[in-house]
Amino acid sequence: MFNVALCAMQNSAAKVESRITALLGGTAVVYSIIPFCDVDSLIASGRTFHLYFLNKYLRDTDENKLLAYIEQSKNLKGHKTFNFITYANDPIADSDCDTILESIRRYLDYDSMYLCIEFLTEQGLKTIAVSKILYFEYCERKIRIKTQHSQFFCNDTMKNVFSLVSGYAFAAPHKSFIVNLRHITSIKDYIVTMNDGSKIPLSQKRSRDFRTEYKSYLSKNNARIAKKVRK
Repeated sequence: MFNVALCAMQNSAAKVESRITALLGGTAVVYSIIPFCDVDSLIASGRTFHLYFLNKYLRDTDENKLLAYIEQSKNLKGHKTFNFITYANDPIADSDCDTILESIRRYLDYDSMYLCIEFLTEQGLKTIAVSKILYFEYCERKIRIKTQHSQFFCNDTMKNVFSLVSGYAFAAPHKSFIVNLRHITSIKDYIVTMNDGSKIPLSQKRSRDFRTEYKSYLSKNNARIAKKVRK
């Protein structure tokens, strides 16, 4: 559940809600948008949110109070989630609204969450979110689809699979593998390690292009390249 709080944004609530709904509607994201008249009523609710959308005039008077509440809630409930506080005029300008929507998009990895693909597998028709796929492997004339906790097998070609996921942070380190760049933990020598511990071979022929593509992905997502990729 992705939770958004609107605080003292009475003149912008409808606009912000419609923009967030337009962004997330039709995705796999479950979300809620709750309006509050002030910070005190927000705190009294006992709820915590991923995104706090506050009227700019509250920055000087209530920011410290809200930060203390968020920190206290994390300690009491053991929450380790992302919390983002932003301020805007009420009514909100389109540019400020666009900035917040981009933050939501990045946090939720929007593009991958929106896309689900149906595969006719040996276990039947399966709808799999792209964000959940770690890699595809071609073996024994079948495609193995590996997710974090499951695996499925289907009769297809790597060429067709790549056409389905191209544009969603997938790349081929080897002719028999297509990996999700989001789930790589390291690249060392000619081995790509995934976050489930899988070791994927990196062919010497594809090494340079694959590393370049991965660095480009990390750069776009503000990751620390030096710790992830070693030549």
